[in-house]
Amino acid sequence: IRASAPISWDHASELFHAAVTVLRTLGWAWRWAEWWVKWGDNWEPLIEDHQNEADMTDEELKKVPSTPESRCADARRCRLAAFGAALRNRDYDKESGDDKAPLERALKAVLSTPSLVGPLKSKEIDFYVTWLALAYHSKSSQLFFGDDKIPVANDSFCLHTADGSPKFELGERPLPGKNRPEKGVFEPTVDEVDDFLTDSLPSLRVHSEGKKKWKNMKSSEHGSEPNT
Repeated sequence: IRASAPISWDHASELFHAAVTVLRTLGWAWRWAEWWVKWGDNWEPLIEDHQNEADMTDEELKKVPSTPESRCADARRCRLAAFGAALRNRDYDKESGDDKAPLERALKAVLSTPSLVGPLKSKEIDFYVTWLALAYHSKSSQLFFGDDKIPVANDSFCLHTADGSPKFELGERPLPGKNRPEKGVFEPTVDEVDDFLTDSLPSLRVHSEGKKKWKNMKSSEHGSEPNT
């Protein structure tokens, strides 16, 4: 097959459905980002028939060393949890143009995080960004975004411990990718709430207080009396 030859419909279909699967998984990053930061993941290298894993170096296996602390920094740098919330609610559809450059910048930031996706080359990142953006634009119901999203609990570990705000909504957090990077692919540091490296199941009392704080804040925005 010539490198310049168009791909077949079957190949394109496989790529598209794979992109939907990956993007759907990223749409849950508002939750699993905490688990990834704390525990990492199970590394399963792709081995060719002529290769023997036991004889290969970590570099050949494309292993990326990381620690909970380094993964925490990486997740914050690429805004992984916030990106998952934005995808879940199709926040890139809310302002004209946000589903173009901002979405692509957010995807590129995530795909430029080796500890999460492995060491990708720039052309590979651009390729994946193109197909993942196509999957988003398709509005496939299999993404489970927007009107198709799966309901989740509005308490306990679905809320941030600090202020009780929902993890599954952007809330006051800026849209990932909206701000242009000052250099490289990552946007300027955003000071936003997260539960990285905290107790994954905080006490109900803490969440109750945080949820009340969040409700009072939202009530004051709409001019209603806060709860006491």
